[in-house]
Amino acid sequence: MPYVSICQGKIHWIDAGPADGTAIVLIHGLGGDAGFWQAELKDLARHYRVLAVDLRGFGESVGGWQAFSIDEFAADVVAVLDAAGIATAHIIGFSMGGLVAQALVINAPDRVSSLTLAATFATTNLQSRLFLTAVGAVYCGGASPKQIYDLILPWLFSAEFLTSPRAEPFIHHDEEESGESARSAWLRSLEAQLSFDSRERLAGIDVPTLIICGEEDCLATRGDAEELLAGIRGAELKIIPGGHLMNIESPKVFMSCIESFLHKASS
Repeated sequence: MPYVSICQGKIHWIDAGPADGTAIVLIHGLGGDAGFWQAELKDLARHYRVLAVDLRGFGESVGGWQAFSIDEFAADVVAVLDAAGIATAHIIGFSMGGLVAQALVINAPDRVSSLTLAATFATTNLQSRLFLTAVGAVYCGGASPKQIYDLILPWLFSAEFLTSPRAEPFIHHDEEESGESARSAWLRSLEAQLSFDSRERLAGIDVPTLIICGEEDCLATRGDAEELLAGIRGAELKIIPGGHLMNIESPKVFMSCIESFLHKASS
């Protein structure tokens, strides 16, 4: 498995697809890891070299015990690109990963060929901020990963999806128990997310950009997506069925949006 050392530990990523293919980097959200992209990675790796990164503190990556920042996450992705011998890549970020993608293109624009921002925002809206702050307090107070998962679950999907048979594996999912390092990484990442605000820097993004929003997303709302659209010159917005995890609710539509955009951005 590929790793690269950073000042606080090491970063792991999955490397799939043709070694000489056009590169794509997939960046997961809060509480996820590279495995979040299992379905998308399989599809994209047929034609692209795909790197799915474990952000520091998640998956196989080690992040130390200091505070995290979104800019540091972005620097870690640059370190992965360097270690993988990739000069530029198409960057796809989901939820908190979309914040990392924004920081990456703002801080290292020469490394980014295009930007896909899914289920994300320029800064956490007040409703989501209140909810996530309360969840963080519960987690900090000793709640188990399963309890935190159950608290967040209703916010991840649309009401229609939750009543369908397809939702059963998610409703009855037993979140694995994790140690204090995983709890700490989640809480530090939450603080990094809540501290991020790119609104005054969006105008500096000058790469082809696709924004994808679930029409019933309560965490990253249509208003959040439209704020990104207004701030990034030439960006396009796709609203697709589903809640926050619209990639699970509408996988074919989600992949169709990405593949069409990548084809156009690569032409």
